[in-house]
Amino acid sequence: MKKIFGLAFIALGIFLEVMWLGFCFGSIVIGILLLIFAPRILFFPFNFFLLVGVKLIYTEAFKNFENASRNGYQSRYSSNFRNEYSGVNGSVDKMQSYYEELESSSSDSFDVIKKNYRRLMKEYHYDSLISKGLPQDMLDFSQEKTKRLNEAYTAIKEVRG
Repeated sequence: MKKIFGLAFIALGIFLEVMWLGFCFGSIVIGILLLIFAPRILFFPFNFFLLVGVKLIYTEAFKNFENASRNGYQSRYSSNFRNEYSGVNGSVDKMQSYYEELESSSSDSFDVIKKNYRRLMKEYHYDSLISKGLPQDMLDFSQEKTKRLNEAYTAIKEVRG
């Protein structure tokens, strides 16, 4: 239904723009002056109704996409955080926890570890997630995860030389 209203708004904008241009260029002097000095006024009806129509058409699609990505992110990563990091204690070897942090094993080559690090940084980096409109607790989690990834990568890099 919103798509129909959106398309109707766009069609109304085109109709009003044609009428407005006809009025403005009915008096050639006014039309040319508006075209030279104030083109925004000349094309306002079309731009306004186009933006409103597009917003009506795509708002629901963007909400669905946002909700799906947000729910997927929360379920996938917040449970992952609880399972992996709440049980880490002093008895676990520090280097092994670094490899687990980077989703690698000690037998992996450094190139594989580097690829995993870059992939995880792209996935969890605060700057890439803030634009998705995620809740603050998810953004805080991404900052902590980024710190842990950097610490793990630096430690493994130092050990491997």
